[in-house]
Amino acid sequence: MNPPDQTRPHSLKLPVTGMTCASCARRVEKALEAVPGVQAASINLATEEALVSGDPAPGAAALVEAVRKAGYGVTTTEVVLLVEGMTCASCVA
Repeated sequence: MNPPDQTRPHSLKLPVTGMTCASCARRVEKALEAVPGVQAASINLATEEALVSGDPAPGAAALVEAVRKAGYGVTTTEVVLLVEGMTCASCVA
């Protein structure tokens, strides 16, 4: 069994709204690349998605803020997880 690849950067996909042309996509790409920790950002205009990678993983909040400051939107989804089986404080830790 091979050990996990520790050099591979983390990646995050963001749904970006408001882009209408290649110039918009480039503007978003530049805004994301300016966020500390981002190694690369690529935009797919057709799917309205940004793929961002970095090591350490760039914070999602900073990426969303960069996109919004550039004049575009990011669709967010709230996820609520129900964790069963925790019966004491040690389980939580």
